[in-house]
Amino acid sequence: MNEAGPALTRFAFANGILRGTHLTLFPTCLVHRGDNHLETLPFAGMSAVRVTFERDTRKIGWGIALVMVALLLLAIAGPLERFATDAASEMAKSDQGVGKALHGLFRLTVALASLLPVVALACVIGAAALVALGWMGRTTLVVSLSGAERVYPARGRDTMLLDFAEALSERLTLARK
Repeated sequence: MNEAGPALTRFAFANGILRGTHLTLFPTCLVHRGDNHLETLPFAGMSAVRVTFERDTRKIGWGIALVMVALLLLAIAGPLERFATDAASEMAKSDQGVGKALHGLFRLTVALASLLPVVALACVIGAAALVALGWMGRTTLVVSLSGAERVYPARGRDTMLLDFAEALSERLTLARK
């Protein structure tokens, strides 16, 4: 790296799939380094740099769907438990084998219906996590090369990655002149 000159700026990935790696901007190239890899991208091979921040609407949508499932589970839990309790008490009076088997089935239905609010709570907790992660979004740096792209995502709105992309863009523009 002696010929590349001193590093102009550096960005370290603190989270996400690239955690533990970093990008270093030199006067003539961009270097992505990790514990087990090194990639050098010279400016001569770069055609464009793009950085975006996007919220993950897919995760937000799944979170909303889980809330709907939780509401549905809560709506059917009470009526299902009442129905199964009434049916079980009627079958308890029966002396026949079928009646006793149905009594056991309705008691099992009562037990399952009493667990539905717990499942609904788990759905709400999962929905909250999905919506939170979706709302946090991600910042993505995309370096376009001739015939390929390198994508560098970071969780959340990462202003340091935005600043790094701006410095990279300026260096790429200066290299083109």
